[in-house]
Amino acid sequence: MGVIAGCAIALTVLSLTCLGFQPLAGQAAYTADCEQLGWFPTEFGLKDHSVFWYDGYYYLISIYLPGEQKFAYGRSTDLCNWDDLSPVMETRVPGSWDETAIWAPFVYQENGTFYMVYTGVKGDNYNFTQSIMLATTTNPADPLSWQSQGMIFQPDHEGMIWQDGEWADCRDPTLVKVDDIYYLYYTGRDTAGGIIGLATATSLDGPWTDWGAIFPSLAGAIPESATLAQYDSAYYLFYHHPGQGEFYFIGPGPSGPWQGPYDLFPGWAHEVWQSVEGDWYISYLTFYTVTISPLMWNSFYSPPHPFIGSSYNRILLPLVRVDSE
Repeated sequence: MGVIAGCAIALTVLSLTCLGFQPLAGQAAYTADCEQLGWFPTEFGLKDHSVFWYDGYYYLISIYLPGEQKFAYGRSTDLCNWDDLSPVMETRVPGSWDETAIWAPFVYQENGTFYMVYTGVKGDNYNFTQSIMLATTTNPADPLSWQSQGMIFQPDHEGMIWQDGEWADCRDPTLVKVDDIYYLYYTGRDTAGGIIGLATATSLDGPWTDWGAIFPSLAGAIPESATLAQYDSAYYLFYHHPGQGEFYFIGPGPSGPWQGPYDLFPGWAHEVWQSVEGDWYISYLTFYTVTISPLMWNSFYSPPHPFIGSSYNRILLPLVRVDSE
């Protein structure tokens, strides 16, 4: 037998725990009770989405396909069997910032109120002007309780390319609170290329300060589906690079500076969240349905790197025999 960092190993079997993988308390239930976690409706399609917990249920809200003029809405006790509560927010009001379509919902809860930021689209003939909107409820169990609070953000940092009445990119919001500051992430385009932008405020009502791009811009593409997670003392910024796949950055704070990018697979438009028991999960799109998988953190790296499900094959570790018996 050999020993690495206090872990006994056989010559042909290496414990995943010794490599730094953290097991999930809920993973046994995941494999025993459901062939595959997720929501797989057959009457409509799903796209960018958000998962949250309320009063004994997980809720999933998503772009509704086709049309993108309302949100799909479902709830589940086990992340496997879903009650379809669709649709949500299906009324489009002429002249509003979301008169044409609604995209990419993200739900944040604070003090009993659920805040949903989403992309509002106005215009036609593909001159889709995009803004960040807000809707709220205190009772997510009632699909009709979601009420729009109007537009809360449009980008205005120096070099931003955004003009009402034209195709104007500002979409895929994510909202987090760190200490007393709200951080609103969005994707868009400025004179340097496609960006993930950041705005901050001390109140959800604003005013929002637009800081612009938080990592180098992408030439010829706009990053999509940005989301942020914190694990231990590190922050993880996930996003989709059109035509290239899913990636994430790692940083010491919610605005970076960032290490990466690192690739992530499978799926696209990932959302990272914790179960009510505190286990980590990731949900992502597969053929316009939402697959849900356990998320593992590999602390062999510093900071730890996230892995979907059992993607152990992505680690290369030379085994050195340090003693023998």
